[in-house]
Amino acid sequence: MTVCQEEDNDLRVTCPLRPKSSYHTEFEFSMSKGRREVIINTNVSGTMPDPSFRHNTYVEELEPYGFKLTMMRFTLTENTTFICKVTQEDKRLFVDVDALQPCCAISVFLHSYPWLLSLLLPLGIIKTLEAL
Repeated sequence: MTVCQEEDNDLRVTCPLRPKSSYHTEFEFSMSKGRREVIINTNVSGTMPDPSFRHNTYVEELEPYGFKLTMMRFTLTENTTFICKVTQEDKRLFVDVDALQPCCAISVFLHSYPWLLSLLLPLGIIKTLEAL
């Protein structure tokens, strides 16, 4: 799971969870500041996002699996735990507001195609060894 700030001030949260094939794919993104958890975006029937996020967030499905939440024009102002849930599994990531990283094009590409990282990583190791 990653959280980063895009150049246009959108906040991006990627959730690499693989849906279970025997279930309808449901997702839910939320965040927690202290003890209060707020739903940001979801497709779970009967569950609604917080009104402040209804019109400024969207979720895209990643290939081969996973989801990406975009929070448009959203700036993180305090330490926050982001939670993503996909078909009865969840991941959590604590984000220190002072350590929030900018998004870069290569990370977007690698999160969209995580299998590519397994191909590029050995190549990087070989290049590093050749340089020694």
